Amino acid sequence: MAHASRLPRTWLPAVFISVMVSACCAAALYALLAQHDRSLVAQRNAAAIVAAEQSARAVARTMAWFSESLPGESLATVQQTLEQHARQANLLDAAVITPDNMVVAASNPASIGTPMQDAAWPAARNSQNSSITHGVDKGRPVLIVIEPFRQDNRIAGWIRLVVATPPDAAVLRSEHDLGRDVALVIGPLLLVMVVLLTLTMRGLMSRVRALLAGILMEAWEQRIVPVGNPVETPDRG
Repeated sequence: MAHASRLPRTWLPAVFISVMVSACCAAALYALLAQHDRSLVAQRNAAAIVAAEQSARAVARTMAWFSESLPGESLATVQQTLEQHARQANLLDAAVITPDNMVVAASNPASIGTPMQDAAWPAARNSQNSSITHGVDKGRPVLIVIEPFRQDNRIAGWIRLVVATPPDAAVLRSEHDLGRDVALVIGPLLLVMVVLLTLTMRGLMSRVRALLAGILMEAWEQRIVPVGNPVETPDRG
């Protein structure tokens, strides 16, 4: 019975304190991991978009240099080049546009000879410089790259590429996965805390019992009268 009565006085407080501390640590760790995941995912996705922008700009400049090197109106060669690049999975559209806003070569031959119809195109053309903007094409986020090419020291046209925005390079962990990772850390911590607190509380309780037993023993000894010293009673005359 003595051992059974000591069990709640050692295990239950240790378990209660350990659970409370572990719960606080788990909540803090969960919040930190979630914030770290959001930051990491944002950085990776931003890096993927930057890489896609650089790649699209490099393709546009290559086409512009190629167009500048062609003698005269070699549109057939440009058209063949655009059709070859159109086979790339992320390249949705490519076109060569003249200063009078006409499409003279395109990855989609059906658009040749038609005026460029894009709300953002006039601003990009008037800038007279290369540009890259984010837009939407058929409900899909895209990168629109404009690169001018020159002949005889004047702008002879523009290369316009529509490149699909890359998918997310990273995604957030689900709440289940995040909770599992937190549990893998907090579980051993909880077990260690329970064991350490139980041993500590048992040691403290043993010392308290010994101290109380010493105090009671000393008090009891002070109440006992020695045998050789009888208590004197006052005379009544």
